[in-house]
Amino acid sequence: IIMATQQLIKGIIRFLHDFFTVVWIGGLAFMVLTMFSSIKEVLGKDPQAQGLMKAITRRHSIWVYISIIGLFVTGLLMGRSHPEYLGFMRFDNLYTTLTSIKHILTLVMIVVALFRSLSFGKKDVELSPKQNKFSMMLIIINFIFGLAVLFLSGLLAAI
Repeated sequence: IIMATQQLIKGIIRFLHDFFTVVWIGGLAFMVLTMFSSIKEVLGKDPQAQGLMKAITRRHSIWVYISIIGLFVTGLLMGRSHPEYLGFMRFDNLYTTLTSIKHILTLVMIVVALFRSLSFGKKDVELSPKQNKFSMMLIIINFIFGLAVLFLSGLLAAI
């Protein structure tokens, strides 16, 4: 069986969209569910713990920015091919309503990621314990938003 070119292109676009989602939300999941507690367990409140967390989140931010661009491009290509697509930020049917809510949550995630990165991600700036805690809280909040985006994606795949 030979796959039609159009099907192959759609499959590649879906793969890339899923990959960028995994990089971003999967990275958040790793940090929230594993990294924070593991670093605290091994290094405690040592300044090296904060330095390690900062280095990891700074490195991950680069991948997040690449993923945001990739999600934007692949999302545009995927959305236009869906038969119920009526336009960006429309609430005319279940598909467009769920997609619009997903886009709103994604935009909020982008704002949170940019704010956290620009406010707390500078290489040579030492964060106070309060700033460090707030930075980690923003990562947790974005992870929760990411779970909501994944849930909406699951619903969209079912309709």
